Amino acid sequence: MRGALAVSAKLDGLHVVRGADMLTSYRFNTGAAEHFFCSQCGIYTHHQRRSNANEYGVNVACLEGMSPFDFDEVPVLDGEKHPSDNGGRTRMAGVLRFVRAGNDD
Repeated sequence: MRGALAVSAKLDGLHVVRGADMLTSYRFNTGAAEHFFCSQCGIYTHHQRRSNANEYGVNVACLEGMSPFDFDEVPVLDGEKHPSDNGGRTRMAGVLRFVRAGNDD
């Protein structure tokens, strides 16, 4: 459970502008997807997708000028069965909604 909001980018559409020398990668289960994280703080930055090897999944929190709170709703997958192991079907667990607090400033 990494708790990150991932968006898609084509392989040639992602450019690490700072800290590439600090990234570490790992593979698990089938070994098809390569996951990258910061070797200093441990944050998940991106991964080459198992479901589409031509794309990266990129942690929005690692993109300058973006925040997970920029999205009103985020679909949440169940995390149990990968679409590649489930006949191509994605299993939804639900939706996270961000509701801004009323600030009386």
